[in-house]
Amino acid sequence: MENTEGLAISNEHGRRKLLVLVIDDNPQYGRLLDLLSEQLGITAHRVADCRQGMAALKKLSFDVVMMDWLMPEVDGAACTAHIRAMEAELGKRTPIIGVTGYINVTREMCLKADMDDFLSVPFTFEELRSKLSRWVQVQSQG
Repeated sequence: MENTEGLAISNEHGRRKLLVLVIDDNPQYGRLLDLLSEQLGITAHRVADCRQGMAALKKLSFDVVMMDWLMPEVDGAACTAHIRAMEAELGKRTPIIGVTGYINVTREMCLKADMDDFLSVPFTFEELRSKLSRWVQVQSQG
């Protein structure tokens, strides 16, 4: 199925691709997002851990963060706490979607960790597109 609309949102210069930060230690998941990025109308910026994710968030303004739940050193819940602390100082908030294939992680656990949403692996193209669209709309209304 071809997505001709994409998820691009308007700015003063017309349309742009969404900038999505993917914090995930699994390179295969990142490659999947690279393959889907054109159909989704996004630019995926991939990093392998929380430290790299924090550095990226300090440099660029992302529309959405997709956060792996299980990562070595700093897991997704702890990384989200670090991001939220940094954002409190900056006075902004970026939607974070928790992403995991780990069966024991629930949407409620992600929300309790101060993430905004949850996406279970495996997911469909439509599920991913829907999650991204939802949070882009929330941001543009806020």
